[in-house]
Amino acid sequence: MKKILLLLAIAFTASALPAQNNDMYSVMYHDKQGLPFVNEGLLQQRDGDFIINTFAFEDTNTYDEAPLGNMFYKMSPVSLTFTDSLFIADTTMVSLRCYHLDHNPNGEGNILSYFKFHEDCDSCFLHIYHFTDNNLTPIEDVVAPVCEGYAFGKVSIVDRLGDIILQYNKSDALNVYEYVARFGLDGTLKCHVGLNGNEPVTYSAGQLSVLKEYPLTYYQWGEAGTFNDGHENFIIYTLDSVFNRNPVIISSKISTANEYIQYDGETKVIPVGGDNVLVAAKYTHEVNPQNPMQDEFGVVVAKYDLRTMQPKGYITFNDYPGINGKGKCLGIKMMTDGTVYFLYKENGYPQESFVAVKMDTDLNVEWKRFFKTDNISIEWLESPVLCKDEQGEEKGIAWIGDGHTSENIYGHPVIFFYFNHDGTVGANETSIEFRPYCYYPNPAKEQLHIQFSPDVQPAQVELYDLHGRLVHKQNNAYESIDLSQLPAGTYTLCVTLEEGKTYSDKVVKK
Repeated sequence: MKKILLLLAIAFTASALPAQNNDMYSVMYHDKQGLPFVNEGLLQQRDGDFIINTFAFEDTNTYDEAPLGNMFYKMSPVSLTFTDSLFIADTTMVSLRCYHLDHNPNGEGNILSYFKFHEDCDSCFLHIYHFTDNNLTPIEDVVAPVCEGYAFGKVSIVDRLGDIILQYNKSDALNVYEYVARFGLDGTLKCHVGLNGNEPVTYSAGQLSVLKEYPLTYYQWGEAGTFNDGHENFIIYTLDSVFNRNPVIISSKISTANEYIQYDGETKVIPVGGDNVLVAAKYTHEVNPQNPMQDEFGVVVAKYDLRTMQPKGYITFNDYPGINGKGKCLGIKMMTDGTVYFLYKENGYPQESFVAVKMDTDLNVEWKRFFKTDNISIEWLESPVLCKDEQGEEKGIAWIGDGHTSENIYGHPVIFFYFNHDGTVGANETSIEFRPYCYYPNPAKEQLHIQFSPDVQPAQVELYDLHGRLVHKQNNAYESIDLSQLPAGTYTLCVTLEEGKTYSDKVVKK
């Protein structure tokens, strides 16, 4: 019998991890060597449970595990245990990554859909599963033909009309052609168009998403070449309900002070009402164009008006000098009340640190939370989900994603990540370090800097040596601590807030 390797950490760890105040555990993982793919599958059902989608591989005790299919688990956020599961056999890596979970917009139940090439008939088909809120057993299986020949693509959304929107590409020896199709939940083809007519793709565009519900408008985004100054353009396509496209090209320059957005595969775009979108991306500030070594790097969230193609405002994070200051966008999501959550990774200072920010659509920050998860490095997060309580009120946000540990950089733990509105996570303190401040650099030579969340007020900062002796204390100007008079070594940084809570961290003086 084949041994199955599941890239789903919670299945191995959840039963041993207690929930706190009925909050979901923030990070759970299974460190096992395997292929680094987590499907875009996280869905909260109407009964409050989550469905989590990941891959199953044959465990061959080598790096090249053979794909077996998709695993779907129904998880209780209270008990952190699984109540149901579904396995769909599939040995094609391309189709493994194309599964889409969504609520049935026409009533009870949920929709699972995916796009797959069938070698036996040299054609591609859309597969549609229907299942209830109570279990994952399919009650109907619809298979609809899409096109002849090989193509690759994925289901983008189930829109408010109750239709499945499918994107796929076909290529010849020289060019790639993009297509989009609208299917009813019964598999009926309603619309099928080439997004660039009969012409090949000129600019690379990403997944199609909803920009506005009324009138129904979609959007895509991607890179669009460079300006004369060498910086990347950014393109956003808006599409009507029959997929007529209108390209909007935006400059990466967001201010007159030589500040630029760096567009890449980690760039995130979300609509925030009207014709406005938020763009989360890497950021560069060219302090001295004649000396790139002085450039500052980090991440930025910028607000754009698609009618004027101009930024309406922006906020930067983690803008440190040097290439090590480059950040990484992990996810951004707006809740129905206008609250925006933004997660990013600081690649430079502090080491392997991650930050969650709560702000409004005008980029006013309410709180920031800095954290790191033992030896886990989060590489990316997918499928942000607005979490609701039994009364249907939004209480927080959850992501699922991939990462690795410092002991095994080839392992790929699955991360399930949750935040409450107030910035708490219900995490076990032994597995996650969670702070309303960050400190950098570490190790430090002359100065240790501390950055506090705007919703907290520090009361005292202390440093203790390895013998427990107090070597430094200050009750004001907390943003900078002078270490120049201290000998090299390891110290304990103790930060006390006005509310009385105290945090301890290890810092190193070089």
